[in-house]
Formats: sequence, C-alpha cells, structure tokens
Amino acid sequence: MEKVAVDPRVKNLVERCVRLRHRSLLSVLGQTARNQVMILHHLLTKASGERHSVLWCHKKDSDIPRHSRKHLKKLEKKISSGKCDISKENAFDLFLLSTPVRYCAFQDSHKLLGNTFGMCVIQDFEGLTPNILCRVVETVSGGGLVVFLTPEVQSLRQLFSVSMDVHSRLKTYSHPKVTPLFNERFVLSLGWCKSCLVLNDQLQVTSELPALNRPTAPPDTLSLRGAEASQAKLKELRTSLEDADKPLPQLVSCCRTFDQAQALLKMIDLITEKSVQGTVAVTAGRGRGKSAALGLATAAAIHVGLNNIFVTSPTPENLGTFFEFVFKGFDALEYEEQNDYEIIQSTSAEFGDAVVRINVFRDYRQTVQYISPGDAGKLSHAELVVVDEAAAIPLPQVKALIGSCNAIMSSTINGYEGTGRSLSLKLLQQLRVQAGQAGTAVVASTNTVDAAPTRRSLHEVTLEESVRYAPHDPVEAWLHQLLCLDATSVVPSSTTCPPPHTCQLYYVNREVLFSGHSESEAFLQQMVALLVASHYRNSPDDLQVLCDAPAHHLFVLLPPLPPGSTATLPTVLAVIQVCLEGGIPASVSKATRSRGERPSGDLVPWLLSAQFLQPDLTQLKGVRVVRVATHPDYQSMGYGSRAISLLSDYYGGKHLALDDSAVTLPQPTQDPTTDKDSIVPRQSSEPLLSALGERPPEAVDYLGVSYGVTLPLLKFWCRAGYVPLYISQVANKVTGEHSCVMVHMLSSPEETSDSETAPSWLQDASSEFLRRFLSLLGGPLSDLHPMLSLAVIQAHAKTVPWRAIEWEELKTLVNGHDLLRLEKYSKNLADRHLITDILPHISSLFFSHRFSALHLSPIQSALMVGLGLQLKNFDEVSQLLDLPVESVLGQFNRAMRRVLKTMATLQEEALTKHLPKTTKKLAEFVPVSISLDQDLEEAAEDYKEKEKRQKLQPQANELLGDISKFAIKSDEAAWQAALKGGPNTVISVKSNKRPATITEKELEMELEEPKQKKGKKISHILLILSSSYFQQPPELWAVLVSLSTTGVNYRLHCASGTVWQAETRSKDMGSRTLVLAGRGSAELSFRSSKMK
Repeated sequence: MEKVAVDPRVKNLVERCVRLRHRSLLSVLGQTARNQVMILHHLLTKASGERHSVLWCHKKDSDIPRHSRKHLKKLEKKISSGKCDISKENAFDLFLLSTPVRYCAFQDSHKLLGNTFGMCVIQDFEGLTPNILCRVVETVSGGGLVVFLTPEVQSLRQLFSVSMDVHSRLKTYSHPKVTPLFNERFVLSLGWCKSCLVLNDQLQVTSELPALNRPTAPPDTLSLRGAEASQAKLKELRTSLEDADKPLPQLVSCCRTFDQAQALLKMIDLITEKSVQGTVAVTAGRGRGKSAALGLATAAAIHVGLNNIFVTSPTPENLGTFFEFVFKGFDALEYEEQNDYEIIQSTSAEFGDAVVRINVFRDYRQTVQYISPGDAGKLSHAELVVVDEAAAIPLPQVKALIGSCNAIMSSTINGYEGTGRSLSLKLLQQLRVQAGQAGTAVVASTNTVDAAPTRRSLHEVTLEESVRYAPHDPVEAWLHQLLCLDATSVVPSSTTCPPPHTCQLYYVNREVLFSGHSESEAFLQQMVALLVASHYRNSPDDLQVLCDAPAHHLFVLLPPLPPGSTATLPTVLAVIQVCLEGGIPASVSKATRSRGERPSGDLVPWLLSAQFLQPDLTQLKGVRVVRVATHPDYQSMGYGSRAISLLSDYYGGKHLALDDSAVTLPQPTQDPTTDKDSIVPRQSSEPLLSALGERPPEAVDYLGVSYGVTLPLLKFWCRAGYVPLYISQVANKVTGEHSCVMVHMLSSPEETSDSETAPSWLQDASSEFLRRFLSLLGGPLSDLHPMLSLAVIQAHAKTVPWRAIEWEELKTLVNGHDLLRLEKYSKNLADRHLITDILPHISSLFFSHRFSALHLSPIQSALMVGLGLQLKNFDEVSQLLDLPVESVLGQFNRAMRRVLKTMATLQEEALTKHLPKTTKKLAEFVPVSISLDQDLEEAAEDYKEKEKRQKLQPQANELLGDISKFAIKSDEAAWQAALKGGPNTVISVKSNKRPATITEKELEMELEEPKQKKGKKISHILLILSSSYFQQPPELWAVLVSLSTTGVNYRLHCASGTVWQAETRSKDMGSRTLVLAGRGSAELSFRSSKMK
C-alpha cells in the first residue's frame, strides 16, 4: 500500500467533531476508496484516544473486505512471531484484525436498533434508500465518522445518472422511464452539511461543491459552551436529588441527558401515585434515550414494590436496550444477580437469546414479564404495563394493552421508522379526550399538564436532546433537511380563512421543486409538513417516491392572492399526491396472471382485475389519489373537498384552455452536469406552480383512491362521488383498519356532474361487490362498525339497480309461517328470539335493493346491519350505536312492522292475481236523506218486526207441519208430462216430504241472493205468503197463484232443499217475501194484479 498525504482539512474536521461530540460526513470517490477506510479510522482513533468499532453496510452478496477467522488467526501468529511486515500489502488485513467490524446488509439494517458504533462505512450507493440511510447513520455516536464509498464513479456528477435498485419498483408498464431527481438532491445536499467533505481516493478534498471549499476552523468557545450547557443542567439536577429518598438519586445518575432525567422523574411520579391511573407517553426522535428511560423506570417500579410488571414490544429483540438499563438500574440500587433476581432468556429460535422474564425475590416475589402485543387478555393482574415502540404496534392492540392500569409507552414520531405519527395522530388524541385535556404536547424541559384526578391522567413527555451526540449535530441537521424529517415543525400557522370556492388548485413542477433552490426548498418543506401532519404513517422513502416515480404528480390548493401581491410563498391549504395507473393491454394482463406475478405499481387496475376476474379492466386508465393532506388549521372546513372537486374537473377536461397559446409546454432545463467546474442547482425556465388551464391533463377514465377505511373518510369520499369496490378482509397491522379501494367515473365536459348513468362494468362490479360485502359482514368483516358498514352499502345506491322481488321468489326465503311469526312479534305477542333466524334473509334482501317500497331510518338500517348481517346481539349493537337497549328494541320492533307490511303487501298482490275477476258492478254508496233520529226510529221498528217474526216462528212451523200432506212427490218425468197440458192447466205432481220445522239460521240463509240457475216453467204453484207484508196479527194462509208468461219476474231458490223463497222487485207490489213448499228450483212470472 502506498503512502497517502491526507488533506489537512480532513484531520481538522475530525478533531473538531471529536471535541464537540459531533459527527462528520465524508464521501470518498475512486477505485481505491476502500483502502482509505483504514487511514480515516486511524485519524479518528488518534483524535478521540480510543479505538472505535466499525459498521460496514453493503448490498447482499456484494464484495466486502471480509476474511475468515482462520486467516486472521494465521496473520496474528505471523505478527506475534515477527514474520509479518505491517507496512506492506497486508495492512488492511491488520486493520480488520485489530478493529471490531460488523458487516450488515441493507435489508438487515432494522437489526441495528439500539446499537452504537464509532464509524459507519456505506458502500454500494445504488442499493441505498432514505430509510436505510437514516438507520445506519443514526447508529454513529458523537465524534464518529460516516463514510460513503463510491469506487464506481470518479465525480459526483456521475451519481446523477446512477440507476438505483429501488427504481425497478417505481416503474410501471405505462411509465418505464425514471428521472433520478433524488440522486441530484442528495449530491446537492452534501453542501448543506457543515461537517462534510468530498474526497478522492488519495484523501484530497475535491472542489465540485463550492459550499465545501471552506477551511475547517477549530471549535470556538461558544460552541464548546453550548455542548456543555445540557450537561451542566443534568449535573445540577443530580446535585439537587442527592438527599432524596431511594431510588431517585441512584437512577438519575444513570441518565445521560437532562431531558431523559426529566422523563424518568415523571414516570416515577406515576408509579408512586397509586391512587390515580394514568399514562406517560414519551415521544422523541431516534437516539434520545427513550428505551433507557423506560428500563430505569421499571427498576424503580420494582424498588417501590410493584409485583406484576408487563413489558411489550413488536419483538423481544427490540427490548435489548430496555433490559440493559433495567439491569443498570438494579446495579445502582444494589441488586445482585442470582441473590436478588434471575434472568430468563427465550428458548425460541425465532427470538434467539432475548430476555423475556426477570424474577425478583429480594423481599418477596416480583416479576417483569414480556408478553406479545396481542396477548392483552393476560393483563388482568398487571400493575404496570410498559410499551416500547408503540408506533410499530397496531393501535387496537395498544388500546387494549393500556387498559385500566398504569401504562408507560414510548414511540418515535419522526426518523427512519416513520410509524410514530399513528401514535400522535390517533391514540394520543383519544387519550387527550379521555383525560379532558386540550391536546397540547408538552416538552420535557418545560412542564407537563395533568388531567383532573377523577379521570385517567395523561402525561406527554418529549425528548429533544440526543444521547449519542451533542445538540446541533451537523449530520443530524443535514439528514433532517435532506429527507424533511423535521417537517412537522415548519407547518405555517393560519392567518386568513378564505372561502373554499375562491381557492384554486395548481400543478407542481417536481423538477423545480427538488432543484435545491432556497425558495423551492422552503415550499417543499411546507408541502411535506402537511403530508406528515395529516397521515398516520410516514417514511423517508416517501420522499424518494415523490422525486423519482415517473407516474406520480403533485397538486396544491392555494388561497386567492390579492392583485399586486409580492408574496412568493403562499400558505398551502391542501396537498394532493396522485399516481397515473392503467393502460395495460389485456394480453399482457392475462400473461402476467398466468405466471402468478403481481407487478409493482398500478394498484387499482391489478386489484380490480384480480377481484372481478376481468383482465380487460387493466386497459382502463385511471388516476389514483395517493394522499390528500389539509392544513391542520383548515381541516373540516371544505378545503379538501374543494381540492378533490377541482382535481376531478381537471382530469374530466373541464379546465382546458380554449387558446392554445395559453398552454405552457415543457421547456428544456439546464443540465447540472454541463458545468465541469462546480455543481450548483439547475436553472429552469419553467415555473414552480402552473394553473390547471396551463397544463393539458392526461386522458383517463376514472379516479381511484386506496386508504384505511373509517366512517369520516368514507363519508368524505362518498360526497365526492366515489364508490367502494374493494375492502380487505384482513385489517392493517399498524392501524387495525381495513384497506378500501374506491372509484369515481369521470364525466365528459358535455355531461352534467350529477349524471347518475354509470358504465356497465362499474354497475356489474358494484353489484358483485355489494353481494360479497353483505355475505362477509357475518365473518371477516364482522368487526366493522354497523354505521360504517351501512355507509358502505348506501354508497352503491346509484350504481346498483333496484330489482323488486316477487312473492314467488320471496316465499323461498320467507314463507307464510315466517310472516306469521313476524306478525306475532310486531304485535308484541312473541319474543324477539322467535324471528332471529329470519333476520339474515330480510336484511340481505333489503340491502340488495329488492324491497323498493321499504324505507327505514338510519338507526333502523344500522340495526338491520348489526343484527341481521353481522349477527351481533342487542347488547353489542346498543353499545356500538351508543343507545339504550330499550331504545334499540323499540326501533327494531318498528322496523319489523314496516318489513311485515311490505312483505304482506307482496303476498296479497300475488294472491290477487289468482282470484277470478268480478264483472258485477258494485253498489254505489249514496248519502242518506234522513236524519240520525229518523234512522234510529226505523231501526227500532225493524227490531220490533224481527221480534214479531221470532214469536210467529213456532206457529209457522206448526202450520207447515199441518200442510205437509199437500207436499208434491214427483220426479222430472212427471213434471214434463204435466206441462204438456198448456199454461192454464192446473197440475198436481208428487213431491218429497220436508221437515215440519225451520230454524232461524235457515231462514236467514233463504233471504240471501239466490244463485242463477236455469229453472223449469210451471203454470200453477201453491205458495205460502208470510204475514210480514200485512200489518196484521200473525196469520198464515195458502194462496193459489195462477202463473202466466208475462208480468213481474220472480227468482226462486231453494234453502235447505225444503223451502222456496222469492222477493219481488216491482214498484207496484213493493217488497215482499214468498215462501214455497217444495224442492228443486223454478223460474216463474206472474202479474201482480192476479195475486190474491
């Protein structure tokens, strides 16, 4: 190895950073860059006085300078025997032999949590991602080195065109070309770091970045005092607690920063205050000592006498730092292993040798036990629950873990994990509401706000100072600026509140946004701040997607600017990130599916094609809304809806400029690689923001969105005209929410926005989804809230047609006996359990749009969902709807009445179709011309007549018995022979005898309207005339009537086969009743004048 003269600025930078406990950043270019690691490590060792460990990060299966242990042992023997010259080519081997080096592949970087190194070497630049960059850089302690090795390039300009491994996941079928804007941003950002130098493989500083061509001055007195200020506060706190009771002085002495000590004191206050249940939430960035503070607090809980302490984390491996500081706390409190406590390690191959339990038996038995995040049911006897990295645990599990006992939890709210926003946005907000607080986060170094003693208290603690390095570390500032990790702190406060309809949507030019200019950089920080503050999960990788993904675009909603305004950075009210998808031929889709592949990107087309088994759906072009972020001060004020509405109009072609000259075409920008002397931000002639009319939209068929479904979000998208077509059966592990995909069809400029006509494929997909969704509510989707499920169903009101059900189809599901049970329950004559088995069929038919005449209230519809589709009981539904059980029962009964009425109507309509149609005209109701008194008098007279008839009944029966000898016994032949004699002939025929008496019921039946039957013509007949017509005392006599072919028509019919009856309809005779002794039927006519 040749000797290298190191640039003096490198040595000065390393020494300065060691004194300030700051990290330094070096980038080494050239083919022999790897050999210079040994020299840089030697400079670090000489400046710090100790030999630091090295972390070497690389791609999997990459060429790394690793030697086997056998080779290193042979080299060690040669050195000890004096046979090896350390100044020759084996110098690098000697460096590996004498220095602890840990090799870590990029995909295994998550295993580095909680580890600290003095130097980090990063090779294989093309495999690097923002998330991996954060993980490995944050493991370097203060005064350490971060070294980038790029042997493939001789100049930083060549990094602009390097194809990153992640680009393969950002390409889609319709957008295969990637512009690496993030690489350009990374190179330009090196000039932002005050402790960065770019070196060649001879360790000489290059002049490509003008910002780095500055002399490295030694640290001034002010910088040294700033680094020591925090330690002075910590020392003062320790002094004030020297006379305090155990365990405060002993445990505070284990703290590294003042913020960490303040957080520990707050945790101990919660532990010792046993009368009030509360939660301490510790939020901070990486490397602030959260896990260490939790471990010391657990040692304090053991000392004060808590018996059952449970600790949880995504995996036991992540609790290494926690248990390490539990043991340090035990040592400070003079606990001895084996004598006072024992350590139990995991025997599972999955968890390795991780600690899972500590048994303490100094005074009595106490336990610190690890449990899985999903085992909240085992915490019935817990006195304290410790949750480390709560952001990486699903929110429903965290809620179940904290339960009703004291809880301490920590989470990372920014940095490379990026999941901490779920904790601060959702869980902490709910805890603030429960505690009755205003919801203002409190910094640990100031004060904390506690809730009222009658409620569960909440203490929020934020750690600002890093444990690994001193405040104002340049590498930390560079990393946060590069990846916008501190974006939540730059959200501008609201000054005005313009009406939403006056705000306009603008297209953001990404090349200008990520160019590195100070103005565009400030605008980028503001945009990312809204995205981070409005979304539960954020990752540094999201920034690379914004930079390099060719299908992604950005829009911002801005307030109206007053004329002549010179404001360069207006307040961003809302940000929309969209992605162009689709345009995949059906042949490509079929071939891809046949191979069992699922390409990255094109989320909505591939998902819909797989769900509905239609490869043609991938041909449709769409725009997926990736994120919609509204300013925290302007949420729920209509700005998000305004932005989505303008976006729909834009892609629907309603903002096209009529004048072609108004459309701004892309202009070529200055390539930053043309300047051979220095690298500066590119100069572009395009504006950062463009009005919608200045840029022609891409031709698309629909708008789509994918998100974790909640009731407020679902209502927001439904108001915008979106229809859900997919809901995952498995909830998200982080939030516990089900993923939902919704689609909105775009209308052409000629169509009205309220057009209800949907394409056939959308109607078919909507009907199929609704059918599946109703079936899944009783299984995988039973955990959905009934109101949320109802909102999903109602979203298909315009896309699923109504098909009225007929009784023939209905009775296969709900028969007549089921209707009888419903009737009994609706009349409160039966218990609700009698109709439980009918509810699923009724609910499915109702929500499938089969009962067009049935209308239920929202509460009643939610009851049908919860009871009929999700198969919940009344107690569960009443709790979910926040209604008393009595109210739920009343609403359900009223709903069943409406259901019964609808189905009974269908049954009646079906039965009516099978009845014969009546041709007789019904009597017409005519108002009476008499008064009520007159009507009552006539009724009284009728009643008297009825009594008279009843009194005459015995006499009539007696008389009929006496004249039974006149009964005519004959048959049809005798009648035919007798009729041949002519109309004036008196005939006599035989007849069968009849009973001598007649009952009241028979008499009433005789008065009914007779049936029309063809009778026989007779000339003379013997009739019995009742005395009701003659207002005389009861008398009966026989009258012989001479019949003729003309006169008043009488129709006779037989009642009980023994008595003839006829009623006259002539005006001159009035109305009278004739009783004929005989059998059979006959039709006769005679003149009233002949009647005697």
